[in-house]
Amino acid sequence: MSESDTTARRSDEAGSTLIDEIIRMSDFTFDRLPMLDIIGDRMVENLSVALPDLMRAMCEASLASLDYIPMGKVIEGLPKPTFLAVGTGHPFVGEILVVMDQAVLMTAVELMLGGNAKNVDLDNTDPFTAIELGFGERLASAVFAELERSLSVVGAANLELDRIETEAEGAAIAKNTSLCARLRLSLTLAGNTGNLDLVIPYDALEQILPDLGKVYFGDRMVSQDQWRGLIGAQIERANVDLDVVLSENVFPLQKIMSWRPGDTIDFGIEEGRDATVTCADTPMFNVSLGKRNNGYVAVQITEKLEILEDHEDDGNDN
Repeated sequence: MSESDTTARRSDEAGSTLIDEIIRMSDFTFDRLPMLDIIGDRMVENLSVALPDLMRAMCEASLASLDYIPMGKVIEGLPKPTFLAVGTGHPFVGEILVVMDQAVLMTAVELMLGGNAKNVDLDNTDPFTAIELGFGERLASAVFAELERSLSVVGAANLELDRIETEAEGAAIAKNTSLCARLRLSLTLAGNTGNLDLVIPYDALEQILPDLGKVYFGDRMVSQDQWRGLIGAQIERANVDLDVVLSENVFPLQKIMSWRPGDTIDFGIEEGRDATVTCADTPMFNVSLGKRNNGYVAVQITEKLEILEDHEDDGNDN
């Protein structure tokens, strides 16, 4: 068979697959729901705030896709090994599904255990252990909590994690032929990127279908407040350098120029003498010098200094 014949056959097969997909999807009667895109965007924002607090690591999230596909196709595309979280609650009629791939779950487990996730084995196909499933349950509960908050744009919600499944049969929350909305979120944690899928059977949306058909962005100020809280929390956990100024002395330049290696300079520092702790050249505390039982020099804070801000002269001399 010539190369041109092979190329033509592949083209025909691709065309046939596309036609089959179009015919299969034509069997479903449904309206696309623009508010699901808005809810997906809110999920991205909320998870970007919530996951760093849970795992003590920055999280980058994005809405990769919103698909309307049959339940059977969802089950066929489940990752190996499989981690499924089934949730229930208002406003859904029935169960909804969260699917995490190995990259998301194992990286989250490593981070929650205090590791750095650099050596996470993402090629292992063994089933998840009980410990890994336990941490996955915590992560799934956080995901449902953020979905509950994201749904507030269309009304009140009350969701909870019902169970964890590790077999494909556990994903059958609807018939294989039932249409589902699948929001796929891409999460990057500690340099590892994976997918988190939220699968909602179309029938489960019955109570809120009219609201999901509208376009309403809602108030964005809540999200801004969340970002302020996140940035504030990250600043509080940041490391800074502190300097202890033990003594300040003035010497003639001529004397300084005459110093040689081996010369001794007496600063007159004694135990119990006052000193100053500075950060970025800004005085922070007055302290008293002393020694611990192990012989190390230590300081005891005696006074917290007020940080004076420099204000520009407004030009009014009166």
